[in-house]
Amino acid sequence: MAPDGELTQIVAVTATVLVAIVTAVGWDRLRDRARGRALVLRTIAVAACVATAVLAGFVTMDRTFEFFGNWTDIVGLASADEPAAAADPGADAAHSQIVPFAVHGMASHLDLPAYAYLPAGYATGTRRLPVVEALDGFPGSPRVWLRSLLAQQVLDQEIAAHRIPPMVVVFPTQTVTAQRDSECVDAVGGPALDTFLTTDVPAAVEHRFRVRTDAAGWGLIGYSTGGFCAVNLALRHPDRYAAAASLSGYFSAITDHTTGDLYRGSPQTRLENSPLWRVTALPVPSLALYIATAQDDRPGYTQLRRFAEVAKPPLRITTATIPVGGHSRKVWRQMAAPAFDWLASWLAGPE
Repeated sequence: MAPDGELTQIVAVTATVLVAIVTAVGWDRLRDRARGRALVLRTIAVAACVATAVLAGFVTMDRTFEFFGNWTDIVGLASADEPAAAADPGADAAHSQIVPFAVHGMASHLDLPAYAYLPAGYATGTRRLPVVEALDGFPGSPRVWLRSLLAQQVLDQEIAAHRIPPMVVVFPTQTVTAQRDSECVDAVGGPALDTFLTTDVPAAVEHRFRVRTDAAGWGLIGYSTGGFCAVNLALRHPDRYAAAASLSGYFSAITDHTTGDLYRGSPQTRLENSPLWRVTALPVPSLALYIATAQDDRPGYTQLRRFAEVAKPPLRITTATIPVGGHSRKVWRQMAAPAFDWLASWLAGPE
């Protein structure tokens, strides 16, 4: 049972009700027992009521906002229930594949896992394909793209309908520990996730897979924190990427209890990792950006409008909104196919 599953919610709510009923029925009966034993049993009963109520509330909130797709995402452990993946890119030419691989970062000195989507026919093809790096939110992992956002099915569908050409989509890990939001930046005195994602991941992908190596053939996409990452990295590295898509992303660097002090008190470094500041204070690159959100995601919608207002040529901005959905995976599932279609329209095709 997933933490955001309907069955999980039913079990959690049922357990809460049953524990409350048992506690209410047995409360007075405990008074006939020894005072010390009655106190212990009543304490246990109250604790059970609180624990089941908290669990039911957590599951209900997770089903609404879809923070976690897997129990192991909550505690920051590697999942034992990984998506089905083939280690050999040539094993099945007739169907798309999700291939796990490791990125050994020569520049960042980080070694982290990743997945690659290879389209049907990849094994028998000869052309070099465009690449999109897909970044997740926080909390999250590449598994969210593969299991909850159904990225493989979406890409299969869009390629089969000829709305996008065959492409490789890479799902890198963007956190060193699942409990700490990296914001995809080179933290001052800490992990260099910007370097990992923009130097080490492309190097590993270009070495392992048959892909384009020019900036015209590379793009970024991300949801929530990953949307911030996609836009920030594209603005910082226009020599590496031609386009980026943000789904419910934001445009100002944050520091809070989830990030820690990424910038070690350096206001300038924080500004340089804020897309909104970059497009107002620095010369902007020739780059295409797709920014999308739900209108009832008020913080995201406000930032989207502000960013679109201040962006200037040669930056090219496309905005997209849906009326309702908030900040959730339901929204990102709706937005994924149009965003990949848009990216394909800006990236150079197979060569």
